[in-house]
Amino acid sequence: MLSRISARAYSTAPVKLVSRDATGNLSTLSVVVNNAGSKVGKAGVPHLLSKFGFLNNEVKSALRFTREAELLGGAFSSEVTRDAIVLSAQFLKKDLPYFVESLGNAVAKPSFRPHEFTETVKPTALAESAAAHACPEFVALEALHQQSFRKGLGQPLYYSANQSVTFDDVKEFAASAFTAGNVSIVASGVNEADLAEFVAESAFAGLPAGSTSAPAVTTFTGAETRIASSGASVAAFAIPVAKADYAAYEVVAAAAGTSTLVGSAAPLSKIPGADSKLFKYQDAGLFVVSVTGADAHAVASGIKAAKQAVASLSASALSGAVKAAELSVALQDSFEFSHNIKVSADSGKNFKLGPFNYVAVGNTDVLPYADEL
Repeated sequence: MLSRISARAYSTAPVKLVSRDATGNLSTLSVVVNNAGSKVGKAGVPHLLSKFGFLNNEVKSALRFTREAELLGGAFSSEVTRDAIVLSAQFLKKDLPYFVESLGNAVAKPSFRPHEFTETVKPTALAESAAAHACPEFVALEALHQQSFRKGLGQPLYYSANQSVTFDDVKEFAASAFTAGNVSIVASGVNEADLAEFVAESAFAGLPAGSTSAPAVTTFTGAETRIASSGASVAAFAIPVAKADYAAYEVVAAAAGTSTLVGSAAPLSKIPGADSKLFKYQDAGLFVVSVTGADAHAVASGIKAAKQAVASLSASALSGAVKAAELSVALQDSFEFSHNIKVSADSGKNFKLGPFNYVAVGNTDVLPYADEL
């Protein structure tokens, strides 16, 4: 039997609150600090702030919270995206009051301590950054964002030792980011009325009023970056996409071929290591076509074939991909982070491949230049 699942938004809560109840004993809670991601402020600061997420606060030590959460069988995490800082917890439904209280304390009552910044926050952030940069796909994607947006969405996702960030920089950013207008709570598998009551009684109610705005989006094309490295090679090109065109580029991705649609017979599926994806953010997106592989010669021929495949998409191929695009959007979407993309019969029908940005990572002696695609 299908269970009835409803979602509800509360306008009277101290912060924006969206929840849905569901059968089962598992609940998830995500605190999204909007306009606090890597696109905002000084590069590296949002990443470092995210690592303070579950450290000591004014109410409870990090050790105590960790032990209590483990005893309750809960799991928690803190991450930075380009749009936001997200603190999440997964736990048994009966423990909702504890985790609402704990997440509220983490956001509304942080206790920034200099030794934590030096001994825990910076090393943890650098380790996460190093692990990410060991992946050539990540390196390529970072370069494409920098080319396409420069500032804002083009800023590095993670902190680097090359960035001059102080403890005071992080505290000042937290003061501007952790406000009632920036914070939203998305919960799944919880009783709606209970959640609203617990949030109203928690430290969330003490967040200062106000909000911050996202930086203006300016896009660029025609750039090329080449990064020599060992290991696998990646060649990719990208097109910055306005939010209003998300549906169109989901159709383009479905028609060209995307790993979201496993088993698709689209053109890119015939090229080893090829993929296309629309990276979607609050204010703009980035459509990326890439080829990855251990053999740089195969990557070189693959990216040329991929570019040709996308450039030669016919009107019939695009119109025939509408249903596949709808499925792809549904597979990518989630209750917690929904983009509300509406694909229609007209989506993508006028697509023509125009100027793009290009990056080659790996064996740059073999990988082609942009004008050779």
